[in-house]
Amino acid sequence: MFLQKLHIFFRGAEKVQLLKSLGVDHVVDLMNQNVTASVKEFLKSRNLKGVDVLYDPVGGNLAKETMKLLNWGAQILVIGFASGEIPIIPTNIILVKNWTVHGFYWGSYIIHQPAVLEDSVRELFSWMEKGLITVHVSHTYSLSEANLAFSAIKDRKAMGKVMIVFDDMGNASSKL
Repeated sequence: MFLQKLHIFFRGAEKVQLLKSLGVDHVVDLMNQNVTASVKEFLKSRNLKGVDVLYDPVGGNLAKETMKLLNWGAQILVIGFASGEIPIIPTNIILVKNWTVHGFYWGSYIIHQPAVLEDSVRELFSWMEKGLITVHVSHTYSLSEANLAFSAIKDRKAMGKVMIVFDDMGNASSKL
């Protein structure tokens, strides 16, 4: 199976460089590039017809635009609406193109299938221990600096995860 890692990124040369350094095959900087044109050019250079899986945490116009790039039989994984807009996926196109749309809200598993959630988290930690996956943390703050952590996210300064750590777990837990 041939897997290309495309990442459509929002803004900034520094973030594009980070993704490339992590091995992403193609990055689209929305400040400087048109998504459709850039991805089509990339697909053509690799002799590919389209995209098989769309992982969409953004929604809105970006989701609508990227659906133009999908192959017949593609899978769409909807996990959120960071843009604030919920996209409309026309069912006639889903039918004709034989797409499958998966909604995935991880938090609902705690109510409906808690064992699946526990097993999934355990497996993710196992993969991290084995080095199969890594998490890029761009900012680390103490609990007293939590407001700065949220500002880094809001101001789009985060390039990966933002982590809040306890300075002294012993003291923190005794104050709970």
